[in-house]
Amino acid sequence: MKKITLLFIVLFYFGFLPQGIGQKRISGRSVSVQFSMVESPLTPEGEGSSLKEHYVSSLQIADLDSLPDDVPIRPNTVAVIIGVEQYDFIPVAPYAARDAELVSRYFKALLGLERVIVHKNKDVSGFFFENLFNAEEGELARIIEKGKTDLYVYYSGHGIPAADGGDVYMLPVDSKMRLIEKQGYSLNTLFEQLDKLQAKSTTVFIDACFSGLGKFSQSGTPLNLMQTKGVKVKPLLYQPWLLNSSFRVFTSSSVGQAALVLDEARTGLFTYFLAMGLRGKADLNEDGHVTAGELYRYIYSNVSENSKKIYQEQIPCFYGDDSFILY
Repeated sequence: MKKITLLFIVLFYFGFLPQGIGQKRISGRSVSVQFSMVESPLTPEGEGSSLKEHYVSSLQIADLDSLPDDVPIRPNTVAVIIGVEQYDFIPVAPYAARDAELVSRYFKALLGLERVIVHKNKDVSGFFFENLFNAEEGELARIIEKGKTDLYVYYSGHGIPAADGGDVYMLPVDSKMRLIEKQGYSLNTLFEQLDKLQAKSTTVFIDACFSGLGKFSQSGTPLNLMQTKGVKVKPLLYQPWLLNSSFRVFTSSSVGQAALVLDEARTGLFTYFLAMGLRGKADLNEDGHVTAGELYRYIYSNVSENSKKIYQEQIPCFYGDDSFILY
């Protein structure tokens, strides 16, 4: 039976893992991006600083379109990438669709993935998440070969907590705020279904917002999607990485923090440094390979440093085994 390495990436910023994960995608004006790398813990502690506008004058952005064309195809690999930017009834999630396009190109060009499945905007409606993730009847269940598929997940878009903070939800394009607990797809359910797929390994990337505040405009004015003040999000009930060493998760920020965007690059801040890390910036020991730990340390260092120049501190988080080799 043909082996499949499913690289399913959900760049989905979430704020309700242990210690939390982030809350807002904010449109900043300009920032001097640095590429210095320093050591950092794999599970950094501490919450975000107070909300305070902090801009600098110039943005130094790499050419994101410059990619190699000679990476061998890896026939046992699949990527599923989701980006929801233009919602029908709630404000946009800036650059989420472009994030998905960027990650798609990088996975093809740098990871050599044979099969890359991309879903954007109107694709992600109705029962999309259930139809994709359900471990018995979903699209992935028909693709993954148990014990042989390496699964990675990427989502970029809005995320909203339940009113009591007991769960958080990814939102399809046709979501209505009063129906989020019916129309949304919870992260508890996501991780449970991914775990039940029994892939050889599962790696998830998340860049979204779960505070109830929408992405900020350039003026820094928050949109309160839930028409409430801050909701304290409780820890996830389902944490597969605690018992399954092959399950790992990257998130764009810590609890109480924003998920920033870079206007000049037209990407999320987390996504930008994810892309740069995959281009080789994260290969700290220069052995030609990038591990989950190397990628996280690179993202952590650069996102936490540059976020303070845009709006406020943003600290990405990682959960799971950091020795996994991405390529």
